[in-house]
Amino acid sequence: MSNEIQLSNTNLPLQPALTPPQVLAPTGQPEATPLRRIHRLLRGRYGLAVVLATIGAACGVAAGILLPKPAWESVGIVQMRPLTPGPVDDRLKPLYDRVVQDVIVTLHTERVIKHAMQNPAWKQMRPYAGDYPPADQIAEFSKDLQVRSMPFAPDMIQVIYTDSKKDGKDVAQVAVRSVIDAYQEVWESSDSQDLNRRIQILQADIVHEQNVIDEQRRQIALQTKDIGDDAAPLLNAREEHLLALREQLKIYERNRQLAQTDSNNRKLGITGADASVDDIARYDIGMANRVQALINAQNALQAISSGQFMGNYPQVRAAERQVATCQKSVDDYAAKFNSKFFLQTRPDGTGVNVVPKDLSMMDEAIRLQKKDIDQATKEMDEIKNRHASIVTLTSDIDRHQQNINQDNSNLHQLQFQQQMGGQFSVIDDGGTPQPASDRRPVFAALGFVGGAAVPIGFLLLLGLANPRYRFSDETNTETIGLNLLGILPDLPDRLSDPEQASIAAHCVHQIRTMLQISGGTEERRVFAVTSAAPGDGKTSLTLALGLSYAACGTRTLLIDCDLVGAGLTSRMNVNAPEGVLEAIANRSLLEYVRHTEVADVSILPVGSAQTLHASTLSPAALRRLIDEARKQFDTILIDTGPILGSIEASLVCAAADAVVLTVARGQQRPLVEKSISHLMNIGAKLAGVVFNRAQSNDFDRSISGVSSLRSVSAGTGHNGNGGPRYGTLGRAVHSTSRQSDIHEG
Repeated sequence: MSNEIQLSNTNLPLQPALTPPQVLAPTGQPEATPLRRIHRLLRGRYGLAVVLATIGAACGVAAGILLPKPAWESVGIVQMRPLTPGPVDDRLKPLYDRVVQDVIVTLHTERVIKHAMQNPAWKQMRPYAGDYPPADQIAEFSKDLQVRSMPFAPDMIQVIYTDSKKDGKDVAQVAVRSVIDAYQEVWESSDSQDLNRRIQILQADIVHEQNVIDEQRRQIALQTKDIGDDAAPLLNAREEHLLALREQLKIYERNRQLAQTDSNNRKLGITGADASVDDIARYDIGMANRVQALINAQNALQAISSGQFMGNYPQVRAAERQVATCQKSVDDYAAKFNSKFFLQTRPDGTGVNVVPKDLSMMDEAIRLQKKDIDQATKEMDEIKNRHASIVTLTSDIDRHQQNINQDNSNLHQLQFQQQMGGQFSVIDDGGTPQPASDRRPVFAALGFVGGAAVPIGFLLLLGLANPRYRFSDETNTETIGLNLLGILPDLPDRLSDPEQASIAAHCVHQIRTMLQISGGTEERRVFAVTSAAPGDGKTSLTLALGLSYAACGTRTLLIDCDLVGAGLTSRMNVNAPEGVLEAIANRSLLEYVRHTEVADVSILPVGSAQTLHASTLSPAALRRLIDEARKQFDTILIDTGPILGSIEASLVCAAADAVVLTVARGQQRPLVEKSISHLMNIGAKLAGVVFNRAQSNDFDRSISGVSSLRSVSAGTGHNGNGGPRYGTLGRAVHSTSRQSDIHEG
């Protein structure tokens, strides 16, 4: 039944109520709200959901009432009363609140609980073997025990014990009294002594920490005696001085190398040019002074010579002698300088170095410079070490001071606890047990909600796990947003009910009518019928639509372009070796068209074409065939393979005027959505969706009137030996058409 459209044996209404579709584009999509999604997942399962939710809610309520056990509760009250007179002021209140919280925590510790369970009264109620209670009983006691401060009386502490066992009424009060007695015994026996011992330890620790701080401060004073409190400026100055010494050492070593080179050259008889007087004066202050004296003497001589003193006057001769003396001094100094030094341009070009020619002098200068560097390095290292020691001592002082502050805080609290919070007064050692607050209504409400939600959630998950189409109007919801052209009933293999046949035929006629009125006759004449997957009934729909068009006097051509299934050719029992491929190749249509026994219905069979021939088809050739068919026929219906599984389907859908997509009930929703997307991508014009194998409730939602059709008693379609096999839907249309002809005749 892969390509058959079936109908269940139920009394179905007759006329689907459809609105005119927007055939060339998807309809407006409703907003996908959470309520719509929930409705889609639960649709058709509401009855089951109500039944299961009712059963689950009933079970939840029963569990909420029966599972919680009634319990008995006893409450004891103790007070931590300050020993000092007057109220606790704001400064001491945080400390006092902390004391109360410590008591609350202590009352619920395993130490106190274990001591309470060793009470003879408790052992009589809940006996156990050995001297100490087992761990599981201690855990159970701790779970049933609750200790808290009273909301409007911070110094009041409630000791509450709740027991849900049969003897809980007697046990609860004994438990409260045992806990209070255990705390008093533990406090009086050891806690008070421990408190005094802790105070003494803290006091001794504070004295020790203070002594360490004093010693470290004395060491800091010794370290800062020469360098001051802040050694950073001194360190910076020493580092700059050391850098200057090292730079000068580099100059000495470079000059020593130059002097060595000059000495080697002189031994070889190679002497360089002596430095000029001007060069020497530029870098030697002695020469500069002598040159200036010579210039002054020359200026004085020039002044005397140009004045009233001429010739050999004594003043002129004295001035000349002074010039000669200064000149000799300059020459002698230059000779002496050149004998001991030479000038060497610095490598960076920033000036000239005066280099001694005596190597021993250079060696001594380098030795003294290295000595100064070593001394400066030693002094700087000593300052660094002292500075590091000061930093370490300062950090240690801060750490010890923090220890003192923490010890003082703890000591203050312990002293406060000893002086102010030491009076433990029992106000009530355990009142008469009362029934504990009944939480069964709360559990019943939770059970009701949870019990009802679980089956509904299961059904929602079931809907999510099975994304199939179950109802006809799902095809034009927010899922794909296309027009619903019509619905087709679920027909049996052997259609014997005339009413069912009439209903099926009426559905096909209405789909044909929707295709006719959706666009002008001249505009929409070529329809491709496809589906998302095999078995959705596209071939049966194509054949039935062909018979429906013929019933209204329209010359109809059925083209079988399903190269794999060849359903139309098989249904019409056409055995022709040539068909659609030959018509395309020879550009001739009519010689390959075969007439059928139905008036106005012709078929172009698939011929001998197979799957491998799909690769020979082209869009242009297919359009030429369709254009030729337009000239000869009023309506052309092309049956092709599933759109996602065949090559020819994409070509046919792109070339047709409109595409009818067949979706069967139970088809996978993602597969249909992928098919729609593919059709959109290839530029196909979607006429709408036909929902196949619809059930009675689909008709109930889409029927406008039941009385418009009347039951027609008719036999099945012609199916003699060698005749056409129209299929169930085709026989229904064919049979009703024949009955109509009989009545008209």
